[in-house]
Order: sequence, then C-alpha cells, then structure tokens
Amino acid sequence: MKPLFKILEDKGKEVEGDFVLVEKKQAHIEFDTGLHVSVIGRAKELIKEFDFEQGSLTSNLFSNLNFRQGYILCEEGTLFDVCFAFFLTKHKPLPTFAKALAIGKNIVKNISGFFLPVYNVKSLDYDIVPHLHIVFENVESGRIFSGHLIDASAGHLKVKMVPLTGKMLKRDVDPNTGLMYLRTYPAGDFNPKSGDTILFAFGPREKFPTKLFKLLSKYGISKARIVFAVGTLTMACLSEFSGEIIVRPREGLELAHTQGEVMFKEGSFKQKMIVHLTDRYGKQYKGMLSHGRVKELVEGLIEIEN
Repeated sequence: MKPLFKILEDKGKEVEGDFVLVEKKQAHIEFDTGLHVSVIGRAKELIKEFDFEQGSLTSNLFSNLNFRQGYILCEEGTLFDVCFAFFLTKHKPLPTFAKALAIGKNIVKNISGFFLPVYNVKSLDYDIVPHLHIVFENVESGRIFSGHLIDASAGHLKVKMVPLTGKMLKRDVDPNTGLMYLRTYPAGDFNPKSGDTILFAFGPREKFPTKLFKLLSKYGISKARIVFAVGTLTMACLSEFSGEIIVRPREGLELAHTQGEVMFKEGSFKQKMIVHLTDRYGKQYKGMLSHGRVKELVEGLIEIEN
C-alpha cells in the first residue's frame, strides 16, 4: 500500500507557524512541552460566509477581520482542490509535512482550530497564522479524508470565528526541535470555575485527554464540553461497535476532529469523546476515545458548563 500523504514540494503553500528551523545543539536545552492550561476569555462570535476564487484560503478567511486571535469552527461549505497534510516528525533532515491533493469538489464535514499572530522573519511583521484540521468528502471518489488543512483553490465556507480575549496567544519555539507550542501570556493562576473556557496544549508523550481530565477533577467541576481538539497522536484506544481497538500506525495519526463531554464526581471523571483520525495511508478511524498518546502536540478548548 502506498502512502496517501507524500512529500510534494511544489504542491500547496506551506502554512507558517507550525515549526521553524533551529540550529542543531550539542546538548539538550530545557523547554517545558508538558500540559499547558489557561482560563481564557471569549468575545461575541462572528459568522462569516464567503466565496473565493483567487488568493489563498487563509488570506480570504482573515480578510477584513477586526481581531487577530481566536478559533474557528465550520461544518458547512465546499472546497475545490484541497491540499491537506500529515506531519512527519522523523523526516530527515528536518520534520516536514507530507501532503495530499483532493482534486475537484469536496464537501466540508468539519474544520476546527486556533489562529493567532506569528512573526514573519521575511516581512518583519506579524501574520495571522491558523492551525486548522479538516474532515471532508471528495465528491468524485465518495471517500472521506482528513488531516491538517493547508489550502484550496476555490470554495464557499460558512465559518464561526470566535475572538479569544484577556490573554495573548503565542507560539513558543522548542529550541531542540523547532516545534511551536501554543501558550498564553500572562499565564495567570489556574482556578477554573463554572462557565469558564479553558485552553489546553499537550506536548509529546503526554496522555490525552487523561492528564487534563485528572487535573480538572480536582476543582469541584461537575461537567465540561470539548469545543474542539486537533493535533497528532502516536496511538489511540478506541471503542467501536465491534469492541475496543488500539490504533498505532508506524508514523502516527492526525487528530482531525474531536467532540464530546466529560462528567466529574468526587475526584473522578467519566468521558464520552468522539474523535476522527487518519494515518499516513489515508485510512480513517472514528470512535469513542478511551485514551491516546500525543506525538507532537494536541491543542484545543474545553468549556465548563454552568
């Protein structure tokens, strides 16, 4: 079987802000990639519906936008000639995206992820850079695909764009790998309560979502809802109709979509979280996630219900 995602140097514009080149160091430099959590504010959502035939998807998405950081959710739209990707951690000499092209018309099932300003060393200015994952159906083949969204040649989308307020979002670079991890400044005290929105960012080898839910179970919370989570996993334990399966492809998994809720009681928790995953060969996995292990990162939002 041949991989769906390949190294396509001339196909699709690389999304800046996922990783940067770093000088190879002799010794490891301390950098905390663990679990970052922060209570963050939300402003009124914007519903943006637009068509585009020229320019990149990113430039059309953020044109005439009066805020520069937030998140995107979309479950309605069509995109043509979608360029989407799978992150290769161990690619030599540097990590990179393997890409695939879904030619023709594609029906969007879900798009989700953050966007924030990232410094562009070429223009010496800040660009709004998204980290978006997508699930879609290719009309010609009838197949479902998913992965990291890079670009599209044209399309029509109806998206919900929500500003995140009160703290600055930033991507800190791990000097050992060049990977960029989502952080909030100032970090502030973490004391979540009813009605709060929590930003979370897992680093490599962390247990997702177990470590987050164990932390939240200490704060007297009764129920929370996953807004979204995207990233990469090395393995996932899924519950399906046929029973429990462990998915562990050699090159890992792209976490393309997450939804669900978690109940807390007396320091314990019970989760019901549905995920959509893909491996490098384009095989799709969907089921209830019991637990997983992070490959590079997983980031998202969770809302504590009143």
